[in-house]
Amino acid sequence: MPDKWNPELYERFQAERSRPFYDLVDLVNHQENLRVLDLGCGTGKLTKYLHERLAAKETLGIDASEKMLSVARQFAGNGLHFEQGRIEDNPGEGKFDVVFSNAALQWLTGHEALFAKLRDKLQHGGQIAVQIPAMDDELVHQLAVETAKEFSQELGGYVRRLEVLSPVAYAKLLYKLGFVKQQVKLQIYGHVLPSREAVVEWYRGTLLTAYETQLDTQTYERFVERYQQKLFEVLPDERPFFFPYKRILIWGIT
Repeated sequence: MPDKWNPELYERFQAERSRPFYDLVDLVNHQENLRVLDLGCGTGKLTKYLHERLAAKETLGIDASEKMLSVARQFAGNGLHFEQGRIEDNPGEGKFDVVFSNAALQWLTGHEALFAKLRDKLQHGGQIAVQIPAMDDELVHQLAVETAKEFSQELGGYVRRLEVLSPVAYAKLLYKLGFVKQQVKLQIYGHVLPSREAVVEWYRGTLLTAYETQLDTQTYERFVERYQQKLFEVLPDERPFFFPYKRILIWGIT
């Protein structure tokens, strides 16, 4: 698939996207000489903060997008480095003290098997810290699915659906996998955006990239236009626009 991730577009909402990241970092217990794996590191700016905040001995940032990594590599050094890889391919050699992932695992299916893989990458006493958006049942996502169905011929029937579990299901999964302590919570982040148009730009930088990889430029722009039209039928035209966003924060220690 072509790499349609756009670092500039993604970081347009850097302040809003960073808030859950910092909350997740605060859940991690500080220890000496930590070896940290950051899955879905994106542009690397937050991975650098993670590395420095934990005073880690080594931090490896993994991302599938070479465009994102081209930005991230400027932060490499002093034990921090980046590699291209896919989370589902089990990247990162050896065991880690912390497996961390902020807003990346929602793109993958089969979370029971995925979390078992992540558990296997931890040293004894290791920690997992994961933040997962939980918006698939909200209109902003449902209308993307409806739009995809209208473009079914152009997309070859492709529809991007996320398979995020409930907070209770993640809590049960951590227990099953042998985590002796855990925190799992649903957090609502209230983002104040300039307008409802900003919601469309938000999703152009994330969810809609899946459709961008499937369509030519002209058809993709028609897709976004139709998505916006459907969205504006249900979102009030308010300036500023209040955008509540649900996220699941998960922490556990073996």
